[in-house]
Amino acid sequence: MSQKDDLNFKNKQQNNQNQDDSQRKELSSKIDQLTRDLEKCQKEKQEYLDGWQRSRAEFINYQKKEQERIIQICNYANESLISELLLVLDSLELAISNSKNSEFLKTLNLLKSQFENILKKNGVELIKTGINDKFDPEIHEAIESEKNENFEDDTIIEVISKGYKLNGKIIRPARVKVAKNQ
Repeated sequence: MSQKDDLNFKNKQQNNQNQDDSQRKELSSKIDQLTRDLEKCQKEKQEYLDGWQRSRAEFINYQKKEQERIIQICNYANESLISELLLVLDSLELAISNSKNSEFLKTLNLLKSQFENILKKNGVELIKTGINDKFDPEIHEAIESEKNENFEDDTIIEVISKGYKLNGKIIRPARVKVAKNQ
């Protein structure tokens, strides 16, 4: 080979090496760009996933709150009707206490029992209140106070009308007379 050929060969090798270096730089630059793009996509994916998970959790909480609200609405939807029916029960109890006819009294007691069972099935419960119980403003309504040395202060001396709860909520406090000795 001649010197010229040798020079051409070296030039070709140099050109090939320059091309290889250029291609390597170009590939390295593309890989760097793709790596940055991939990191950006992974970051966005994580942000979207986090946002979706938060939204899903918020929606589940919303559903639970709505279910609780609907249950409360159902539990107390009949409150005004039941309050009116309690007035009928009061009248029935008054008729029983004033009845002298034993056959009529049996019928009234049967009606009262049926009435109370229906109310109980619908979540109504009696607030137990008796004479000598301590007055509790949460469940009692003091209609009258009276000086009475036989009872301690703030003690119930007479139950004027019974109190009732509907599914744990007081719909009518027991109306009572309270001792006040001071």
